[in-house]
Amino acid sequence: MPETDGQVWMSASTEVKPFRKKDTEVTQARFFRNLRVFGEAEWRLNDWGGGHKQVNLNGGLKYSITKFLRVGSEYRHAFKDREKSDYDRIYVRTWLQGKRGRLDGDYRFTYEHTFLPVKKIRTLVRNRFTLEYDIPKWKLDPYLQVETFTGLHYTGNRLVGMRYDLGTKFNLDAAKRNTLDVAIRFDQETNTPAPENSWVLLLAYELSFNKKKK
Repeated sequence: MPETDGQVWMSASTEVKPFRKKDTEVTQARFFRNLRVFGEAEWRLNDWGGGHKQVNLNGGLKYSITKFLRVGSEYRHAFKDREKSDYDRIYVRTWLQGKRGRLDGDYRFTYEHTFLPVKKIRTLVRNRFTLEYDIPKWKLDPYLQVETFTGLHYTGNRLVGMRYDLGTKFNLDAAKRNTLDVAIRFDQETNTPAPENSWVLLLAYELSFNKKKK
């Protein structure tokens, strides 16, 4: 039987356009126009919010190929508690986005590799599906998110986890530069020794810088 824990995850992130169009340029090359750099700091609490679990520092790149397709990469260093070792992780991701009426859809594919001993499951393939509904004249638009985690291992590939989110995102200003994300998450481990299920309260703040030409 899996153990059940309650956790609180808090994070703050920023996203910037690293290359600004020069005053002498009429147009900017597409690559520089569509490239974004982001960073995130995250603090996780376990034991129903009463104990420190880990701190994550993330950084990466995103690039918009089309209006509906983005690719990117990310690096994470995780500072664990005293009983566990820190680790490093890399991600390669692809996003597909679409909109139909008031319904927004998002699919994200992630290839994840953690630098751990080979006996452990260190490579995952993740598939995340998101649906968000735009309620007329209402700022707290709800979203539902489901993600699967498939472990790639020499002993056999298998589903090792599921993640379910129910939450809302809303803008804190008219320019839509400040965003707050609040959600309830259920994490479920499967096909692993000593599995753990977790209820998680997510609180995330995002600031986007829009560089304007003079």
